[in-house]
Amino acid sequence: MTKISNDYYANLLRMLEDKYVAADRNGDLAGGSGSGGGLVRWERKRRVIAAAFDRGGTWLDVGCANGLLMETVTAWTAQKGTHLEPYGLELSPRIAERARIRVARWADRIWCGNVMVWKPPMRFDYVTLLPEYAPPELRATMIERVLRFFLNDGGRLIVCCYRPGSAPGAHTGDGPSAPALLRELGFTSDGAAEVRDDDGTRWTSVAWIDRKQPGL
Repeated sequence: MTKISNDYYANLLRMLEDKYVAADRNGDLAGGSGSGGGLVRWERKRRVIAAAFDRGGTWLDVGCANGLLMETVTAWTAQKGTHLEPYGLELSPRIAERARIRVARWADRIWCGNVMVWKPPMRFDYVTLLPEYAPPELRATMIERVLRFFLNDGGRLIVCCYRPGSAPGAHTGDGPSAPALLRELGFTSDGAAEVRDDDGTRWTSVAWIDRKQPGL
């Protein structure tokens, strides 16, 4: 990676690592996964992601933090009869260790690495990630890399966009649109879903790309 991207990830860790670890140690599960407002608010913002899982299979959560999304999405999809086998990838060794402690049954499925250089030991039926896991100039490269090297044929990449901020009422206006972001990066989404806040503004947006071509 270039110095610019190395600096990008160093800054990301400086902003998030201590905050996430402290929240998780203090029992704030949502805060330990990057979301303020507690678990009820977490479900309102995140449950829409489950709409992207239309069958069972293996799932890698890139940027898994303390493993809360692994737990909750697996439970939500199970409610509609879809069985997932979750795995996690986390940039921070300290945050990854919190996930291994919290979800000990999946400890051997939680890896530490950077999505831009990490070599997955297997392929997955689903991968979830946020655009922010790469600097803007490398986001298309990140998506192409995951499609090519992380997914099974017929697998699905799910891109999640969250409105910035954690405090209720802290932001007005729509959050980013995942389908629009993919279009800007040169990709066409195969499906999308979103959830809106009480004031009608976009809160969470997800869009997905299916890996259609064998050997892509």
